[in-house]
Amino acid sequence: MTSVLNIEPHLLKVNENKNNFKYDFLDPLIKYYNIDIEKYYILLNSMDDFKLKNIYNFLYLRTYKINKIKCKTDILRKPMNYKITPEKLNMLLKDFINDKTHILTTNILNSIIIMNGIQLYFNPQL
Repeated sequence: MTSVLNIEPHLLKVNENKNNFKYDFLDPLIKYYNIDIEKYYILLNSMDDFKLKNIYNFLYLRTYKINKIKCKTDILRKPMNYKITPEKLNMLLKDFINDKTHILTTNILNSIIIMNGIQLYFNPQL
């Protein structure tokens, strides 16, 4: 079976945690797929809080570009010009993934977009 992820989660290299926040924006995927989502949470917890704005802006630009080029997917809310806390990042990503106006497949697609974006942020590919 071909994967929709750029890098398989078990191959992701993670650093030590700087934070202990309990992210849960990808938790709905556990119901449908056997994906190690904890690696994504560990990656985010390995960042300093002041860098969370950078990853959010990166994810925003990716969703904007995907929407403009490929298909009419959702776009994250406009980038923030202030510090983003782990709680705020979790809420923004959860709102994007769990948009109640769309069907389940769109929510799964949004999850995959976010997962691939996090992978590319930490492991850029040329």
